[in-house]
Amino acid sequence: MDLDDVAAELRTALQTITGLNVPQWGTERIASPAAVIGLPERIDYDGTYQRGSDRYPDLPVIVLLARPKDPITRRAIAPYTAGAGPASVKQAIEAYPYTSCDVVAVDWAEFEDVTHAGVDYLAAIFHLSITGQGASLMDASPSA
Repeated sequence: MDLDDVAAELRTALQTITGLNVPQWGTERIASPAAVIGLPERIDYDGTYQRGSDRYPDLPVIVLLARPKDPITRRAIAPYTAGAGPASVKQAIEAYPYTSCDVVAVDWAEFEDVTHAGVDYLAAIFHLSITGQGASLMDASPSA
């Protein structure tokens, strides 16, 4: 699996949620509500015999909403954390037809107050597990 390809497809899946901004990696200023794709906690290689599969056991997708202490923000984040529905992050991510990986699952979510580029946000942090085809040794050969 290629991390950039997986992240690009996750961005496309999240962009199916109306009104959710999905900035490019490294964007400093974001417009709330926004979804940011993080880096995996680790990469597990060779999950099956002979480079059969690789796995990202915990790749975060973070939905950020401004004004974390405002009661309306709590109500506004709820549709993103629903298991299904037009704003459901879980549904959007799991329904997408990926070509860069084989299986994408949203395993769990948590809430946290975070600061991004000096602005406070209420965050819903979704934890994804992703499995895909490992690169063969031929794919990894340096080119001349």
